[in-house]
Amino acid sequence: MTESFHIPVLSHEAVKFLINEELPEQILVDGTLGGGGYTKLICEKTGDSDKIISIDKDLNALEYAGRELIDCKEKLMLVNGNFGELKNILYEKNIKQISGLVLDLGLSSFQLESEEGFSFMRNTRLDMRAFKNDDIKASDILNEYRRSELTELFETFGEIGNAERLAKAIIEKRRIKKIETTFDLVEIVKSEYSINQKNSIDFLAKIFQALRIKVNKELDNLEKVLSDSLELLVKGGRIVVVSYHSLEDRIVKNFFKEGTRKLIKTDNPFFDDEVEPKLKLLTKKAFIPTKNEIKNNPRSRSAKLRAAEYLIKNI
Repeated sequence: MTESFHIPVLSHEAVKFLINEELPEQILVDGTLGGGGYTKLICEKTGDSDKIISIDKDLNALEYAGRELIDCKEKLMLVNGNFGELKNILYEKNIKQISGLVLDLGLSSFQLESEEGFSFMRNTRLDMRAFKNDDIKASDILNEYRRSELTELFETFGEIGNAERLAKAIIEKRRIKKIETTFDLVEIVKSEYSINQKNSIDFLAKIFQALRIKVNKELDNLEKVLSDSLELLVKGGRIVVVSYHSLEDRIVKNFFKEGTRKLIKTDNPFFDDEVEPKLKLLTKKAFIPTKNEIKNNPRSRSAKLRAAEYLIKNI
């Protein structure tokens, strides 16, 4: 079962928003394949002549999903890559435009439970690279970044207060011994802070989030793929994004807000210029999981789904 690799969040809602049934042809991109949950549903909801391009940085995900999606192989292309490079991926496949893009920005259960560096509950090497071709690992950041760089990283991507204290503790420890494993980092936190277990888990989650975002350039890739989508979507094409923390959701929300603008400020304080909006919101408020979904999949509790439709005909 696909769920043994990763339980897809808000999957039926995401696919419902993704597919615009008024379009004669569906060329759909699942930018975050994972265990194939979204792609499986997309396969079931599309015709034999439609196309699905499913992308993942993780070779384990591609191998697993390839087995699970064998019935869909005639219309499915699996790609080892980064959704931030979607334009290049489609160019190599000789695909000029698409009818929909869906992104589930959460970590897969497999990454948390089996791959190195993603979970502070397991003692592994501090890698955190979803795409093993990338150069920088989490341990490189912890051992090489200056104090000011570490402070900025934890403030910006972990939203950690007084991040300078954490940066100082890391630098002091690495002078004695290189930080190489997840438990090396956990021990630094335990020795520096006197906090209870619940607060410790929340704090470690923020630290690991910050490192993971930096290693995988997650926010940069999200901003790039959203921007590029405006060149790739046909009129009536859809963008659907499921995010899991405020940094991601803010980027998506602001992108949709900018795309739906009908007026832009001018030098004249009394008049604004009218502009043709590029997007139409399909979700006035973010969709969130039901209590039942959260009960069955606690990792879904912070998920927010936003969707929009592209309005302008590309030439």
